Order: sequence, then structure tokens, then C-alpha cells
Amino acid sequence: MSQSQLLQKLASRLPLGICVVDECYQIIYWNEFFTDRLPSDKSKTQDINLLTLFPDAAKFLQKKINSVFVLNNASFSYWEHRPHVFDFNSSRPITGEETAMYQNIEFFPLDIENNQVKTVCLIVQDVTELASYYQAQKSLSEQLEQEHTALSLLNKKLEAAQNQLLQSEKMAAIGQLAAGVAHEINNPIGFVNSNLQSLQDYSVKLLNLINFYQKMTRKIASPPYFSLEQDMLKRHQFEYICTDLPDLINESIEGLDRVAVIVKSLKSFSHVDSSEWQYANVVEGIENTLKIAANQIKYKAVILRNFQDNLPELYCQPMQLNQVFLNLLINAAQAIDERGEILIDVSASDTEFIIVINDSGSGIAAQDLRKIFEPFYTTKPVGTGTGLGLSLSYSIVQKHKGEIKVASVVGEGTTFTVILPILSPENVT
Repeated sequence: MSQSQLLQKLASRLPLGICVVDECYQIIYWNEFFTDRLPSDKSKTQDINLLTLFPDAAKFLQKKINSVFVLNNASFSYWEHRPHVFDFNSSRPITGEETAMYQNIEFFPLDIENNQVKTVCLIVQDVTELASYYQAQKSLSEQLEQEHTALSLLNKKLEAAQNQLLQSEKMAAIGQLAAGVAHEINNPIGFVNSNLQSLQDYSVKLLNLINFYQKMTRKIASPPYFSLEQDMLKRHQFEYICTDLPDLINESIEGLDRVAVIVKSLKSFSHVDSSEWQYANVVEGIENTLKIAANQIKYKAVILRNFQDNLPELYCQPMQLNQVFLNLLINAAQAIDERGEILIDVSASDTEFIIVINDSGSGIAAQDLRKIFEPFYTTKPVGTGTGLGLSLSYSIVQKHKGEIKVASVVGEGTTFTVILPILSPENVT
């Protein structure tokens, strides 16, 4: 066997595609790697054009081959960028499954005369196994990334659920404490209030009696007695006492009334008092609440309404929800320094109501946002707020199996979002 025959036999046996073309893309030589994979008897014809034989890849092949003829340099095509230049199949060695062949192709000058390329050789390498491995690795990486994302999302949900559970447990514990405190305070409030009412009545009678004695002294017209009386009145600042005593008693009664309001809020917060579950119109409840709070809002803010049409009725405890709306609206008004806006947005889906109350007030600092639902926590000046409004609101929304969220930007305003599921009587336990 001659050397040329040996080389030709070797070329035919190589697991590589070898194809030589001239300047007109006519195939001068190709090995069995090509001919065995052609779908027709074209492989028997030597005078065949490469571009005609593979029309789908003709534009790409022409560009690559021309670059070799012009530049006299090799060019390459990798499967990552163009996996199937030639429509060949590849048989997997283990399963025997036929799949589209992934190919790496090298285009390089073969015959060169006077620095002019006459023929170009194409070497096609079957890299299906390698491509399959990389694709499997890529698929596995994407799957792991998806699982990691899902796990991160699940962790966030678990963290949110844990925080909500801790908040619920905290609310329940403080609710039990509040119930006991409210009960203990309520008794002394009762008798102190009764005593103050009696003291107020007695003081009026005593002042009237003293006034009567003063008139009698003047009628007697005894200078020594009159002088002694005036000295006594002046020494004990009787005139000041007469004006200050009623004010002191009235302020004490007002303070006691304020304590009674706090106790009532504590009782509400601890669920001592309850209201009847019924179907109610949420918008009507908001409008009624706006009327109640009108004096506290009208000088501070303009109310903007955005209510969805044809809202269904909500099965709820309407009086308690109105308390939530009242707390949020008054807070919104108090957050506005001079004049601003309060937007109330109400919408519903098939499963839930969403009530959004947004104000253009001063906003809440980030460090305060985590504490605003805690009982007795307030950023208002002493004597302005009890710190129970948002705690009570949180408790009421929880009872309705809902959620209350807050977002705020200092200097721009605050948004409270109340999400209430649409419940049926069977869902309420």
C-alpha cells in the first residue's frame, strides 16, 4: 500500500469530517464522515458545490471560507455560538440515541501558490458528548440557582411568619396584662370619680355659705368684725381660692375622664369588649368615621377619596373596624404640621379588601417603624397620645385574620395598608 493510499485510508477512518473546497466552493475532497451522513446519493458525485449541498448554512460557510481566502488565516466556528452548521446526526455510544450533532469547525488554507490561497480545508469535530456535558452542567446550575432562589424566598416567608407569630404572641401576652390592669384601675376610678363629683358639689355649697357669711358681716356693719374678716380673707388668699378651687376640681375630673378613656382602650385592646359580626359596607364605615373625626381633620388636611365601584359587603365587626379607621385617620391628621392631604383608597378582589390611608405628613423614622404597633409606644408629645391606638388597630385587624402594613419616608408621608380577607360566617371562629 502506497503512502498516499495509507493517508487516504487514514483520512476516511478518522472521527473527523474533512472537506476541501476551491474558490468556487466546489468540493474537491471529502471523507466518509461527510458522505456517510448525506441523506441522498449526492455523496457519489465529486463535482458538487458545498453551498448548494447545505443551503441553510450557505451564508455562514461562504463568509468563513472567504475570510480564509482573503486573509490567508485560519477561522473557527464553535458549538457554543453555532451548534449545528451541518445538518448531521450523532449517535451516542452508550444508548445509541440519534441527536443533532454539535460541531466545532476549523477553516484553514490548504494549497497556497504565490501567497495566494487556492483551496480551503474544513475540519469538523463531533463534540456532541462535550456539549451535552456542558449543557447538563448548565441545566444543573440553573436548577440549583432556581432552588436557591426558591429557598431564599421560603426563608424570607418563614422569617416573616416567625416575626408575625412573635408579634401575635406579644400582643396576646400584653392583651392579658392589659385586661388585668384595666380591671384593677377601673375600681379606684369609680370611687375617685364619685368622690370628686361629691367634692365639687360640696365646694360649691361651702363657697355659697362663705359668701352668705360675708353678706351678713357687711349688714352687721361692725368695723372691728369687718376689719378682722378682711384680714383673715387676705391672709388665707380667699379670693384666689374661690377662683382656683372649681378649676382644680374640674381639671381633676377631666384627668380622671382621660384615665377612663385609657382604661376603655385597654379593655378593647384585650378583647374584653366585643361587637357583633355582621355584613357591613366598608365605605359607609369610613365615611361615618370621617364625620366623627371631622373636627380633628378639617383644619389639617383635605380628604381625597378613591373608592372602587360596586364593592361587596364585608363580614366583620364594623364598630371595631371603624375604630381602626379612626385611629389611622387621626394619626394621619396629627402627622401633618400645617396643611396637607389624606388619600383613602379602597378596593377589593375576590378574596380580600385593601384599605390604604396615605398622608403627606412628616413621616416616621426607620427606627420607630418597628415599634409603632407596641402598646404605649408613641412619638407624640406627652399628653397628646396614649400609645394604644395602633396596638388596638393591630389587634382588631388580627382578629379579622387580616394584615396591617406601614411604609413611610421622613419628610414625605406615611402609608398604612389594611388587608382584610373576605370571610364567611363559617370562617369566623
